[in-house]
Amino acid sequence: MKLIVAVDENWGIGKKGDLLKSIPDDMKFFRETTKRAILVMGYNTLLSFPGSKPLPGRLNIVLADIPELQIPGVVVCNTMDQLLSLLENFCSDDVYVIGGGMMYRQLLPYCDTALITKMRFSGDADTFIPNLDELPEWSVKSESEIMDYEGLKFSFVEYRNSSPNALAFRSFDKDITEVFASKKEIEFNYIDCKGSYRSDLRDLLERYFYPIRDGVAPTDVRFFLMTSTKEEKSSFGQLLYFKRLTASEADFQKLNDRYRDEDDCTGRACPVRVKKSELDEFITFINKAAFEDVTAKFKADKP
Repeated sequence: MKLIVAVDENWGIGKKGDLLKSIPDDMKFFRETTKRAILVMGYNTLLSFPGSKPLPGRLNIVLADIPELQIPGVVVCNTMDQLLSLLENFCSDDVYVIGGGMMYRQLLPYCDTALITKMRFSGDADTFIPNLDELPEWSVKSESEIMDYEGLKFSFVEYRNSSPNALAFRSFDKDITEVFASKKEIEFNYIDCKGSYRSDLRDLLERYFYPIRDGVAPTDVRFFLMTSTKEEKSSFGQLLYFKRLTASEADFQKLNDRYRDEDDCTGRACPVRVKKSELDEFITFINKAAFEDVTAKFKADKP
């Protein structure tokens, strides 16, 4: 797996729980590099995010020694052993360690790549990571040109570890990052059906746009690790799906197929488009509007 971090000339990474410096190009590099990735972090790192909310479009995994902690949009592990066992189910190239200092130090031996933004200044840091230039197993693979932001010089450096500690990555969940990719809209056939169809559709839309909205507690992680085996090749993604915490585009057709023959369904259907920004409006509307009004307001544009 990989780690990604910005350091000053003393390999300091933060001060009083905050970044030493916010460089737009570094922020952009982080966003683009970790898009659709699996992010591994400590609890304090999560709390440092805006609103203490997980980063969107990614699977956020937090290590926190707080029994039964459940955080919206986050998978929580209680122990390092539990975390490492969970990570083995993913594709190693998708996993990024993003902080804080303790997490970097503990997981550094398991990383084969380190993406370091080197800032040429001393930030009076109180949190540090090991100096990779002083570790014999780490070497520079590539370095960008030196850039400038408001007088601060910096460059992007990629380090490689010649002898990382082995984790038995099984890639059972090599496609799980697609589940957490940022989704802006969905098109599906809306059917003229009363009863529980609309409430089930609402639940499906929320799971599609906001996977693991209620979070995954350590008890769920323990259950998965106890019941999955290499022989069964079960995946964490399957657990999330089974617990109705995620949804795919195909689920909309499955929902319609399940309801189409119900007595309170007319059989009528119309393609509609629901944008994430309109989700609350759509849910409110279907709870009170007739089929014709819903389909007129949200009808998908077809050529």
